Amino acid sequence: MTFFRKLQRSLLIAVALILVAYAGVNVPLGDQASAATNLQVHFIDVGQADSFLVQLPNGQNMVIDAGNNADGTAVVNYLKGKGVTRVDYLIGTHPDEDHIGGLDDVIKNFTIGKLYMPNITKTTITYTDVINAAKAKGLAITQAKSNTTILSTTANSLTLKANFVAPVATSYSLTNDYSGVIRLTYGTTNFMFSGDAEHNSEADMVASGQTLSANILKVGHHGSRTSTTDAYLNKVNPSVAVISCGAGNSYGHPHAETINKLKAKGIKIFRTDQQGTIIFTTTGSGWVVNKAPWWQ
Repeated sequence: MTFFRKLQRSLLIAVALILVAYAGVNVPLGDQASAATNLQVHFIDVGQADSFLVQLPNGQNMVIDAGNNADGTAVVNYLKGKGVTRVDYLIGTHPDEDHIGGLDDVIKNFTIGKLYMPNITKTTITYTDVINAAKAKGLAITQAKSNTTILSTTANSLTLKANFVAPVATSYSLTNDYSGVIRLTYGTTNFMFSGDAEHNSEADMVASGQTLSANILKVGHHGSRTSTTDAYLNKVNPSVAVISCGAGNSYGHPHAETINKLKAKGIKIFRTDQQGTIIFTTTGSGWVVNKAPWWQ
């Protein structure tokens, strides 16, 4: 690449990030927008599963879920490709295979700071593999539950905080409702990662009095009609929604009811099944995205 091409690209990136300082605009932009002073959230395309990499502006890394068992190597390679050598905060939202399947691979391949999982076990080989991998590295499991702070600090003189807002209750009939739901704040930009939390957990979050508002919502349970109640959606009040699901999945995710709710509120929609991996970059005020919305 010539000097002038490099200069042109640098100027374009600078202009995009200046725009971000004023509004939450969605400017299609590649990974070049990342920098040590920004927060970057990668909604990794792992098919009918969840996996997210959060590269924090203080230099730390957070990984939320790691796809199915078959996705473990792909997730590890993705993290390594982004320069990750240490995962400071590793979170398994709940013990279903499509969320913790690759978690043992992440544990084996990286230095891990803290490991969070909710207080529910599952008698599966997948769950046992994660527990054994954690034990082999001497990792204790910190319980994921509401009003638990993951980190609270400042970066570039801005608030940087992540905390669990669910599960609120100590017991649920559905495994999905035990999902560790995470609210992430950097400056005035907020993300909500809903896991597979369904109606009961959403109702508990709404009734809890915790702050749930977020600009960007990771839609619960892959866009299933069993999540994203009106009350929860109104409380979060996002301007952007991201749905992580697999193309042509047997569940019919995302369900039309969820898509219609989001559209009715004018919420921009991104989908990994249609668009692949989606990356948000924020200076703490507004954001840029590497893809245009699937619907806006």
